[in-house]
Amino acid sequence: MSNPTPVTDQAALAIGLRREPFFDGHFIEKLTRVSHELVDSVQTEVEFPFDAPWEGAYSLYVVVIQDGDLYRMYYRGQGAIKSRSNTCYAESRDGQNWIRPALGLFPDGERNDTNIIHIDEVPGEKTSHNFTPFLDTNPAAAPDARFKAVGGDDKGGLFGFASADGIHWRKIQPGPIFTDGIFDSQNVAFWSETENCYVLYFRIWTEGLYKGLRTIARTTSSDFIHWSKPEAMTFGGVPQEELYTNVTTPCPGAPHIYVALPSRFVMKRQWMTSDQAKALTVQEGREGDVSDTVFMTSRGGTVYDRHFPQAYLRPGLDPQDWVGRNNMVSTGLVKLDHNTLGFYRCRHYASDSCKLTLHTLRRDGFARLRAGSQKGRVLTKAFVAAGEQLCLNFATSAAGTIRIEVLDASGKPVDGFSGRAAPKLFGDSTHHPVKWVKQRNWSELSGRTIRLRFTLSEADLYALQQQ
Repeated sequence: MSNPTPVTDQAALAIGLRREPFFDGHFIEKLTRVSHELVDSVQTEVEFPFDAPWEGAYSLYVVVIQDGDLYRMYYRGQGAIKSRSNTCYAESRDGQNWIRPALGLFPDGERNDTNIIHIDEVPGEKTSHNFTPFLDTNPAAAPDARFKAVGGDDKGGLFGFASADGIHWRKIQPGPIFTDGIFDSQNVAFWSETENCYVLYFRIWTEGLYKGLRTIARTTSSDFIHWSKPEAMTFGGVPQEELYTNVTTPCPGAPHIYVALPSRFVMKRQWMTSDQAKALTVQEGREGDVSDTVFMTSRGGTVYDRHFPQAYLRPGLDPQDWVGRNNMVSTGLVKLDHNTLGFYRCRHYASDSCKLTLHTLRRDGFARLRAGSQKGRVLTKAFVAAGEQLCLNFATSAAGTIRIEVLDASGKPVDGFSGRAAPKLFGDSTHHPVKWVKQRNWSELSGRTIRLRFTLSEADLYALQQQ
């Protein structure tokens, strides 16, 4: 049998060899008896207490960076609301067991064996409050600027920093690199492979300086010094909510999709009495507000897609997590192993027991397409076939099945890839190559506009990838 004649379609998605998790509706044409749902992360027993003398109740704004086989953690150390902020550093070989290296760079009182890597040394510059590093993946990044960071506030602006080793930092220039924002939160920058520029997501307010609601804006730069005119982010038609942070980061394995886990702030909603809060060592009347975490994605530009508008992380059973500014998630999703991602959640904020707790999830596991015992179907949008094989992230029950058929651009079955020739899968794998019957190869479809039709029973589908 001759190979199918390649067909192109201007409306077809050109996904190439990118991994496509089902975090939004971007790739889905139609669902029949299949639910599209958020998946809860797993709260583990792994904790990181902010219990060094220079840390404390107001430690926050955590960043976790995976640098080869080393995990680096950065966070604000602060014991009281008006005390000095320090930027602290910890490291791990597995993302779970952390040490505070005694760096001796900045003392705390008479203690010189601290893990403090940055303090405010210039009067009026408030950069340690929200110092937020990232590993610069720009191919043109200089070796002595392999790490970069931003930190600042509305009065002094946002300053840029660089480092060769992620520990010893210097300013990129004497003055701020960006001033058109309010910045009184964790502001996040990174190099975007797909947009070929630096992007910066930062705090603004909807009605001017500290007026209205806290929300998010974005700017871009080719050199990390000169930035475009900022634009407020939109949320795909979901009503404006008070978003305290943005926590926006490229998804591991699918960097064209930015995952955001912002803290949703609900002011003047008090869950416990002031006496109860005091008994739990909650400081400064912080029990007067509550907060949780929501899930958003972006594929670049000024739009966040809140396909799932509900909470992703709820405060839970612990009353100390029902305090405003709790449940903030660390910036940076890290691979704990081939099948597992992790992030840290701040808990007991504004209390003596302030700490981080590790949450884990399946690779691509923020959302899934799920069918029960009754068969359901998933029809993808049209896309251009590429690569040598199709791989799936899926899971079934012992009795469950996933059947995969290839349709042409008009929706007709492709001979040799549909009907009786369609493969049936069962099991559990985060990256499973699909084997076609009668020794047909995915490469035969290369260049054609196709759709996939999945028939699922007792099965979950998380992502697909051509490779």
